[in-house]
Order: sequence, then C-alpha cells, then structure tokens
Amino acid sequence: MASSDASLDAKATPNITPSDAVLHVHSARLIDAPATTVWDVLIDTSTWPSWNTFVPRVTIREQPGSNPTADTPLSPVLQQGTKMTFHVHMDPSSSSEQDVPLVVATLTPPDVATGQPGRIVWTNDETASGAIPGWLLRAERVHEVEEVEVADTDGRVQTRTEVRNWEAQVGYLVYVVRWMYASTLKRNFESWVGDLQQYVERTRQA
Repeated sequence: MASSDASLDAKATPNITPSDAVLHVHSARLIDAPATTVWDVLIDTSTWPSWNTFVPRVTIREQPGSNPTADTPLSPVLQQGTKMTFHVHMDPSSSSEQDVPLVVATLTPPDVATGQPGRIVWTNDETASGAIPGWLLRAERVHEVEEVEVADTDGRVQTRTEVRNWEAQVGYLVYVVRWMYASTLKRNFESWVGDLQQYVERTRQA
C-alpha cells in the first residue's frame, strides 16, 4: 500500500517529532523498478548530476575507514558515517549554490526477502567548518525505499518501488527558513523524487 500525503506529514524523524518540528517537508513517488535498483542510484552520488536538479553536486568529505590519496579518492557511495556537503540549488534554473554540510546517521539497504525498506537518515554535520549550530537550526531527513503492491486502472496488482522522504527542522533560524523557503523546499522535494523516477525508469529502458 503506497503512503498517503497525510501519513508522511505525521512521520517523525529519529530525534524530531512532528509536533516539535517548526518545518516539516515531504514527498513520495512510485517507481517502476526493483527497490535495489532505485537504492543503488540513490546512494551513489556520482549519478546525481544526471538526475538531481535540487542537489546536482555532492562533495564527499569523509568516508569511514578510508584514507584517500590522489590515486584512491573517496568513494561517492553513501554509507553510515559519510560526511558530505550538498551543493544545493534552491532555484534549479540558477547556477547559485548553497553549501550544506551533512552526515549520514543511518543507512540500511532494502531487504526484499523480509520486506524491510531501505532507510537513510542524514542530519546536520555540526563538526564541519562554518556549520550552523544545532540550537539555531537542526534538520533531519529520512529516505525510505520499499517495494509495494499497487492496483492499476484495470485492477491488476503490480509491484512498484515507493520512494518516500521527509525532513523535520527545529531551531530559531527555522522560522526564517519556513517564511522564506517553505514552498520552495516543498517544490524541490517533489522534484527530487520525480527526477529520480524519470532517471531510473529511463535508464532501465535504455
């Protein structure tokens, strides 16, 4: 059963409840591809320039257990503990970027055999140079990837992968963010899942 907009609006992040959130943004999309295919694209940031108009570029700053050299750069694939900087395009038609330092707090791949959805949680990296203190703004974002059964217009049940994501923000600065960017963030969250759907389905057909 695919998630409803209302059910996503009521979802907590690991440390922020919906009632505490000053700003809560979410989106979801059904993709005609296996969960593992969608997951592999989502966690491989080297693919993002090809589909992600909201965050077309990511700088991986640290990977757990890695000692990067000129010959062995850091892997672009997210893992638990990855420290990264999103180069965010609030206006996808503009080249202007906002740098947002983040850390992957949780990463669990989907398990189709047990029905467990894949889950990524990232949050502010307050250890990064120039990071906003958590008491001013703390954001947590959850991504889930899960195979679900949906009925088509003829009543036939088909398996699709649902990608759902939601973000909660707290802190004094979030009131400004909500006032200035709430509608923009909502639009960009919708673009994120829509871009991912188009890319995955297009590459499967190629």
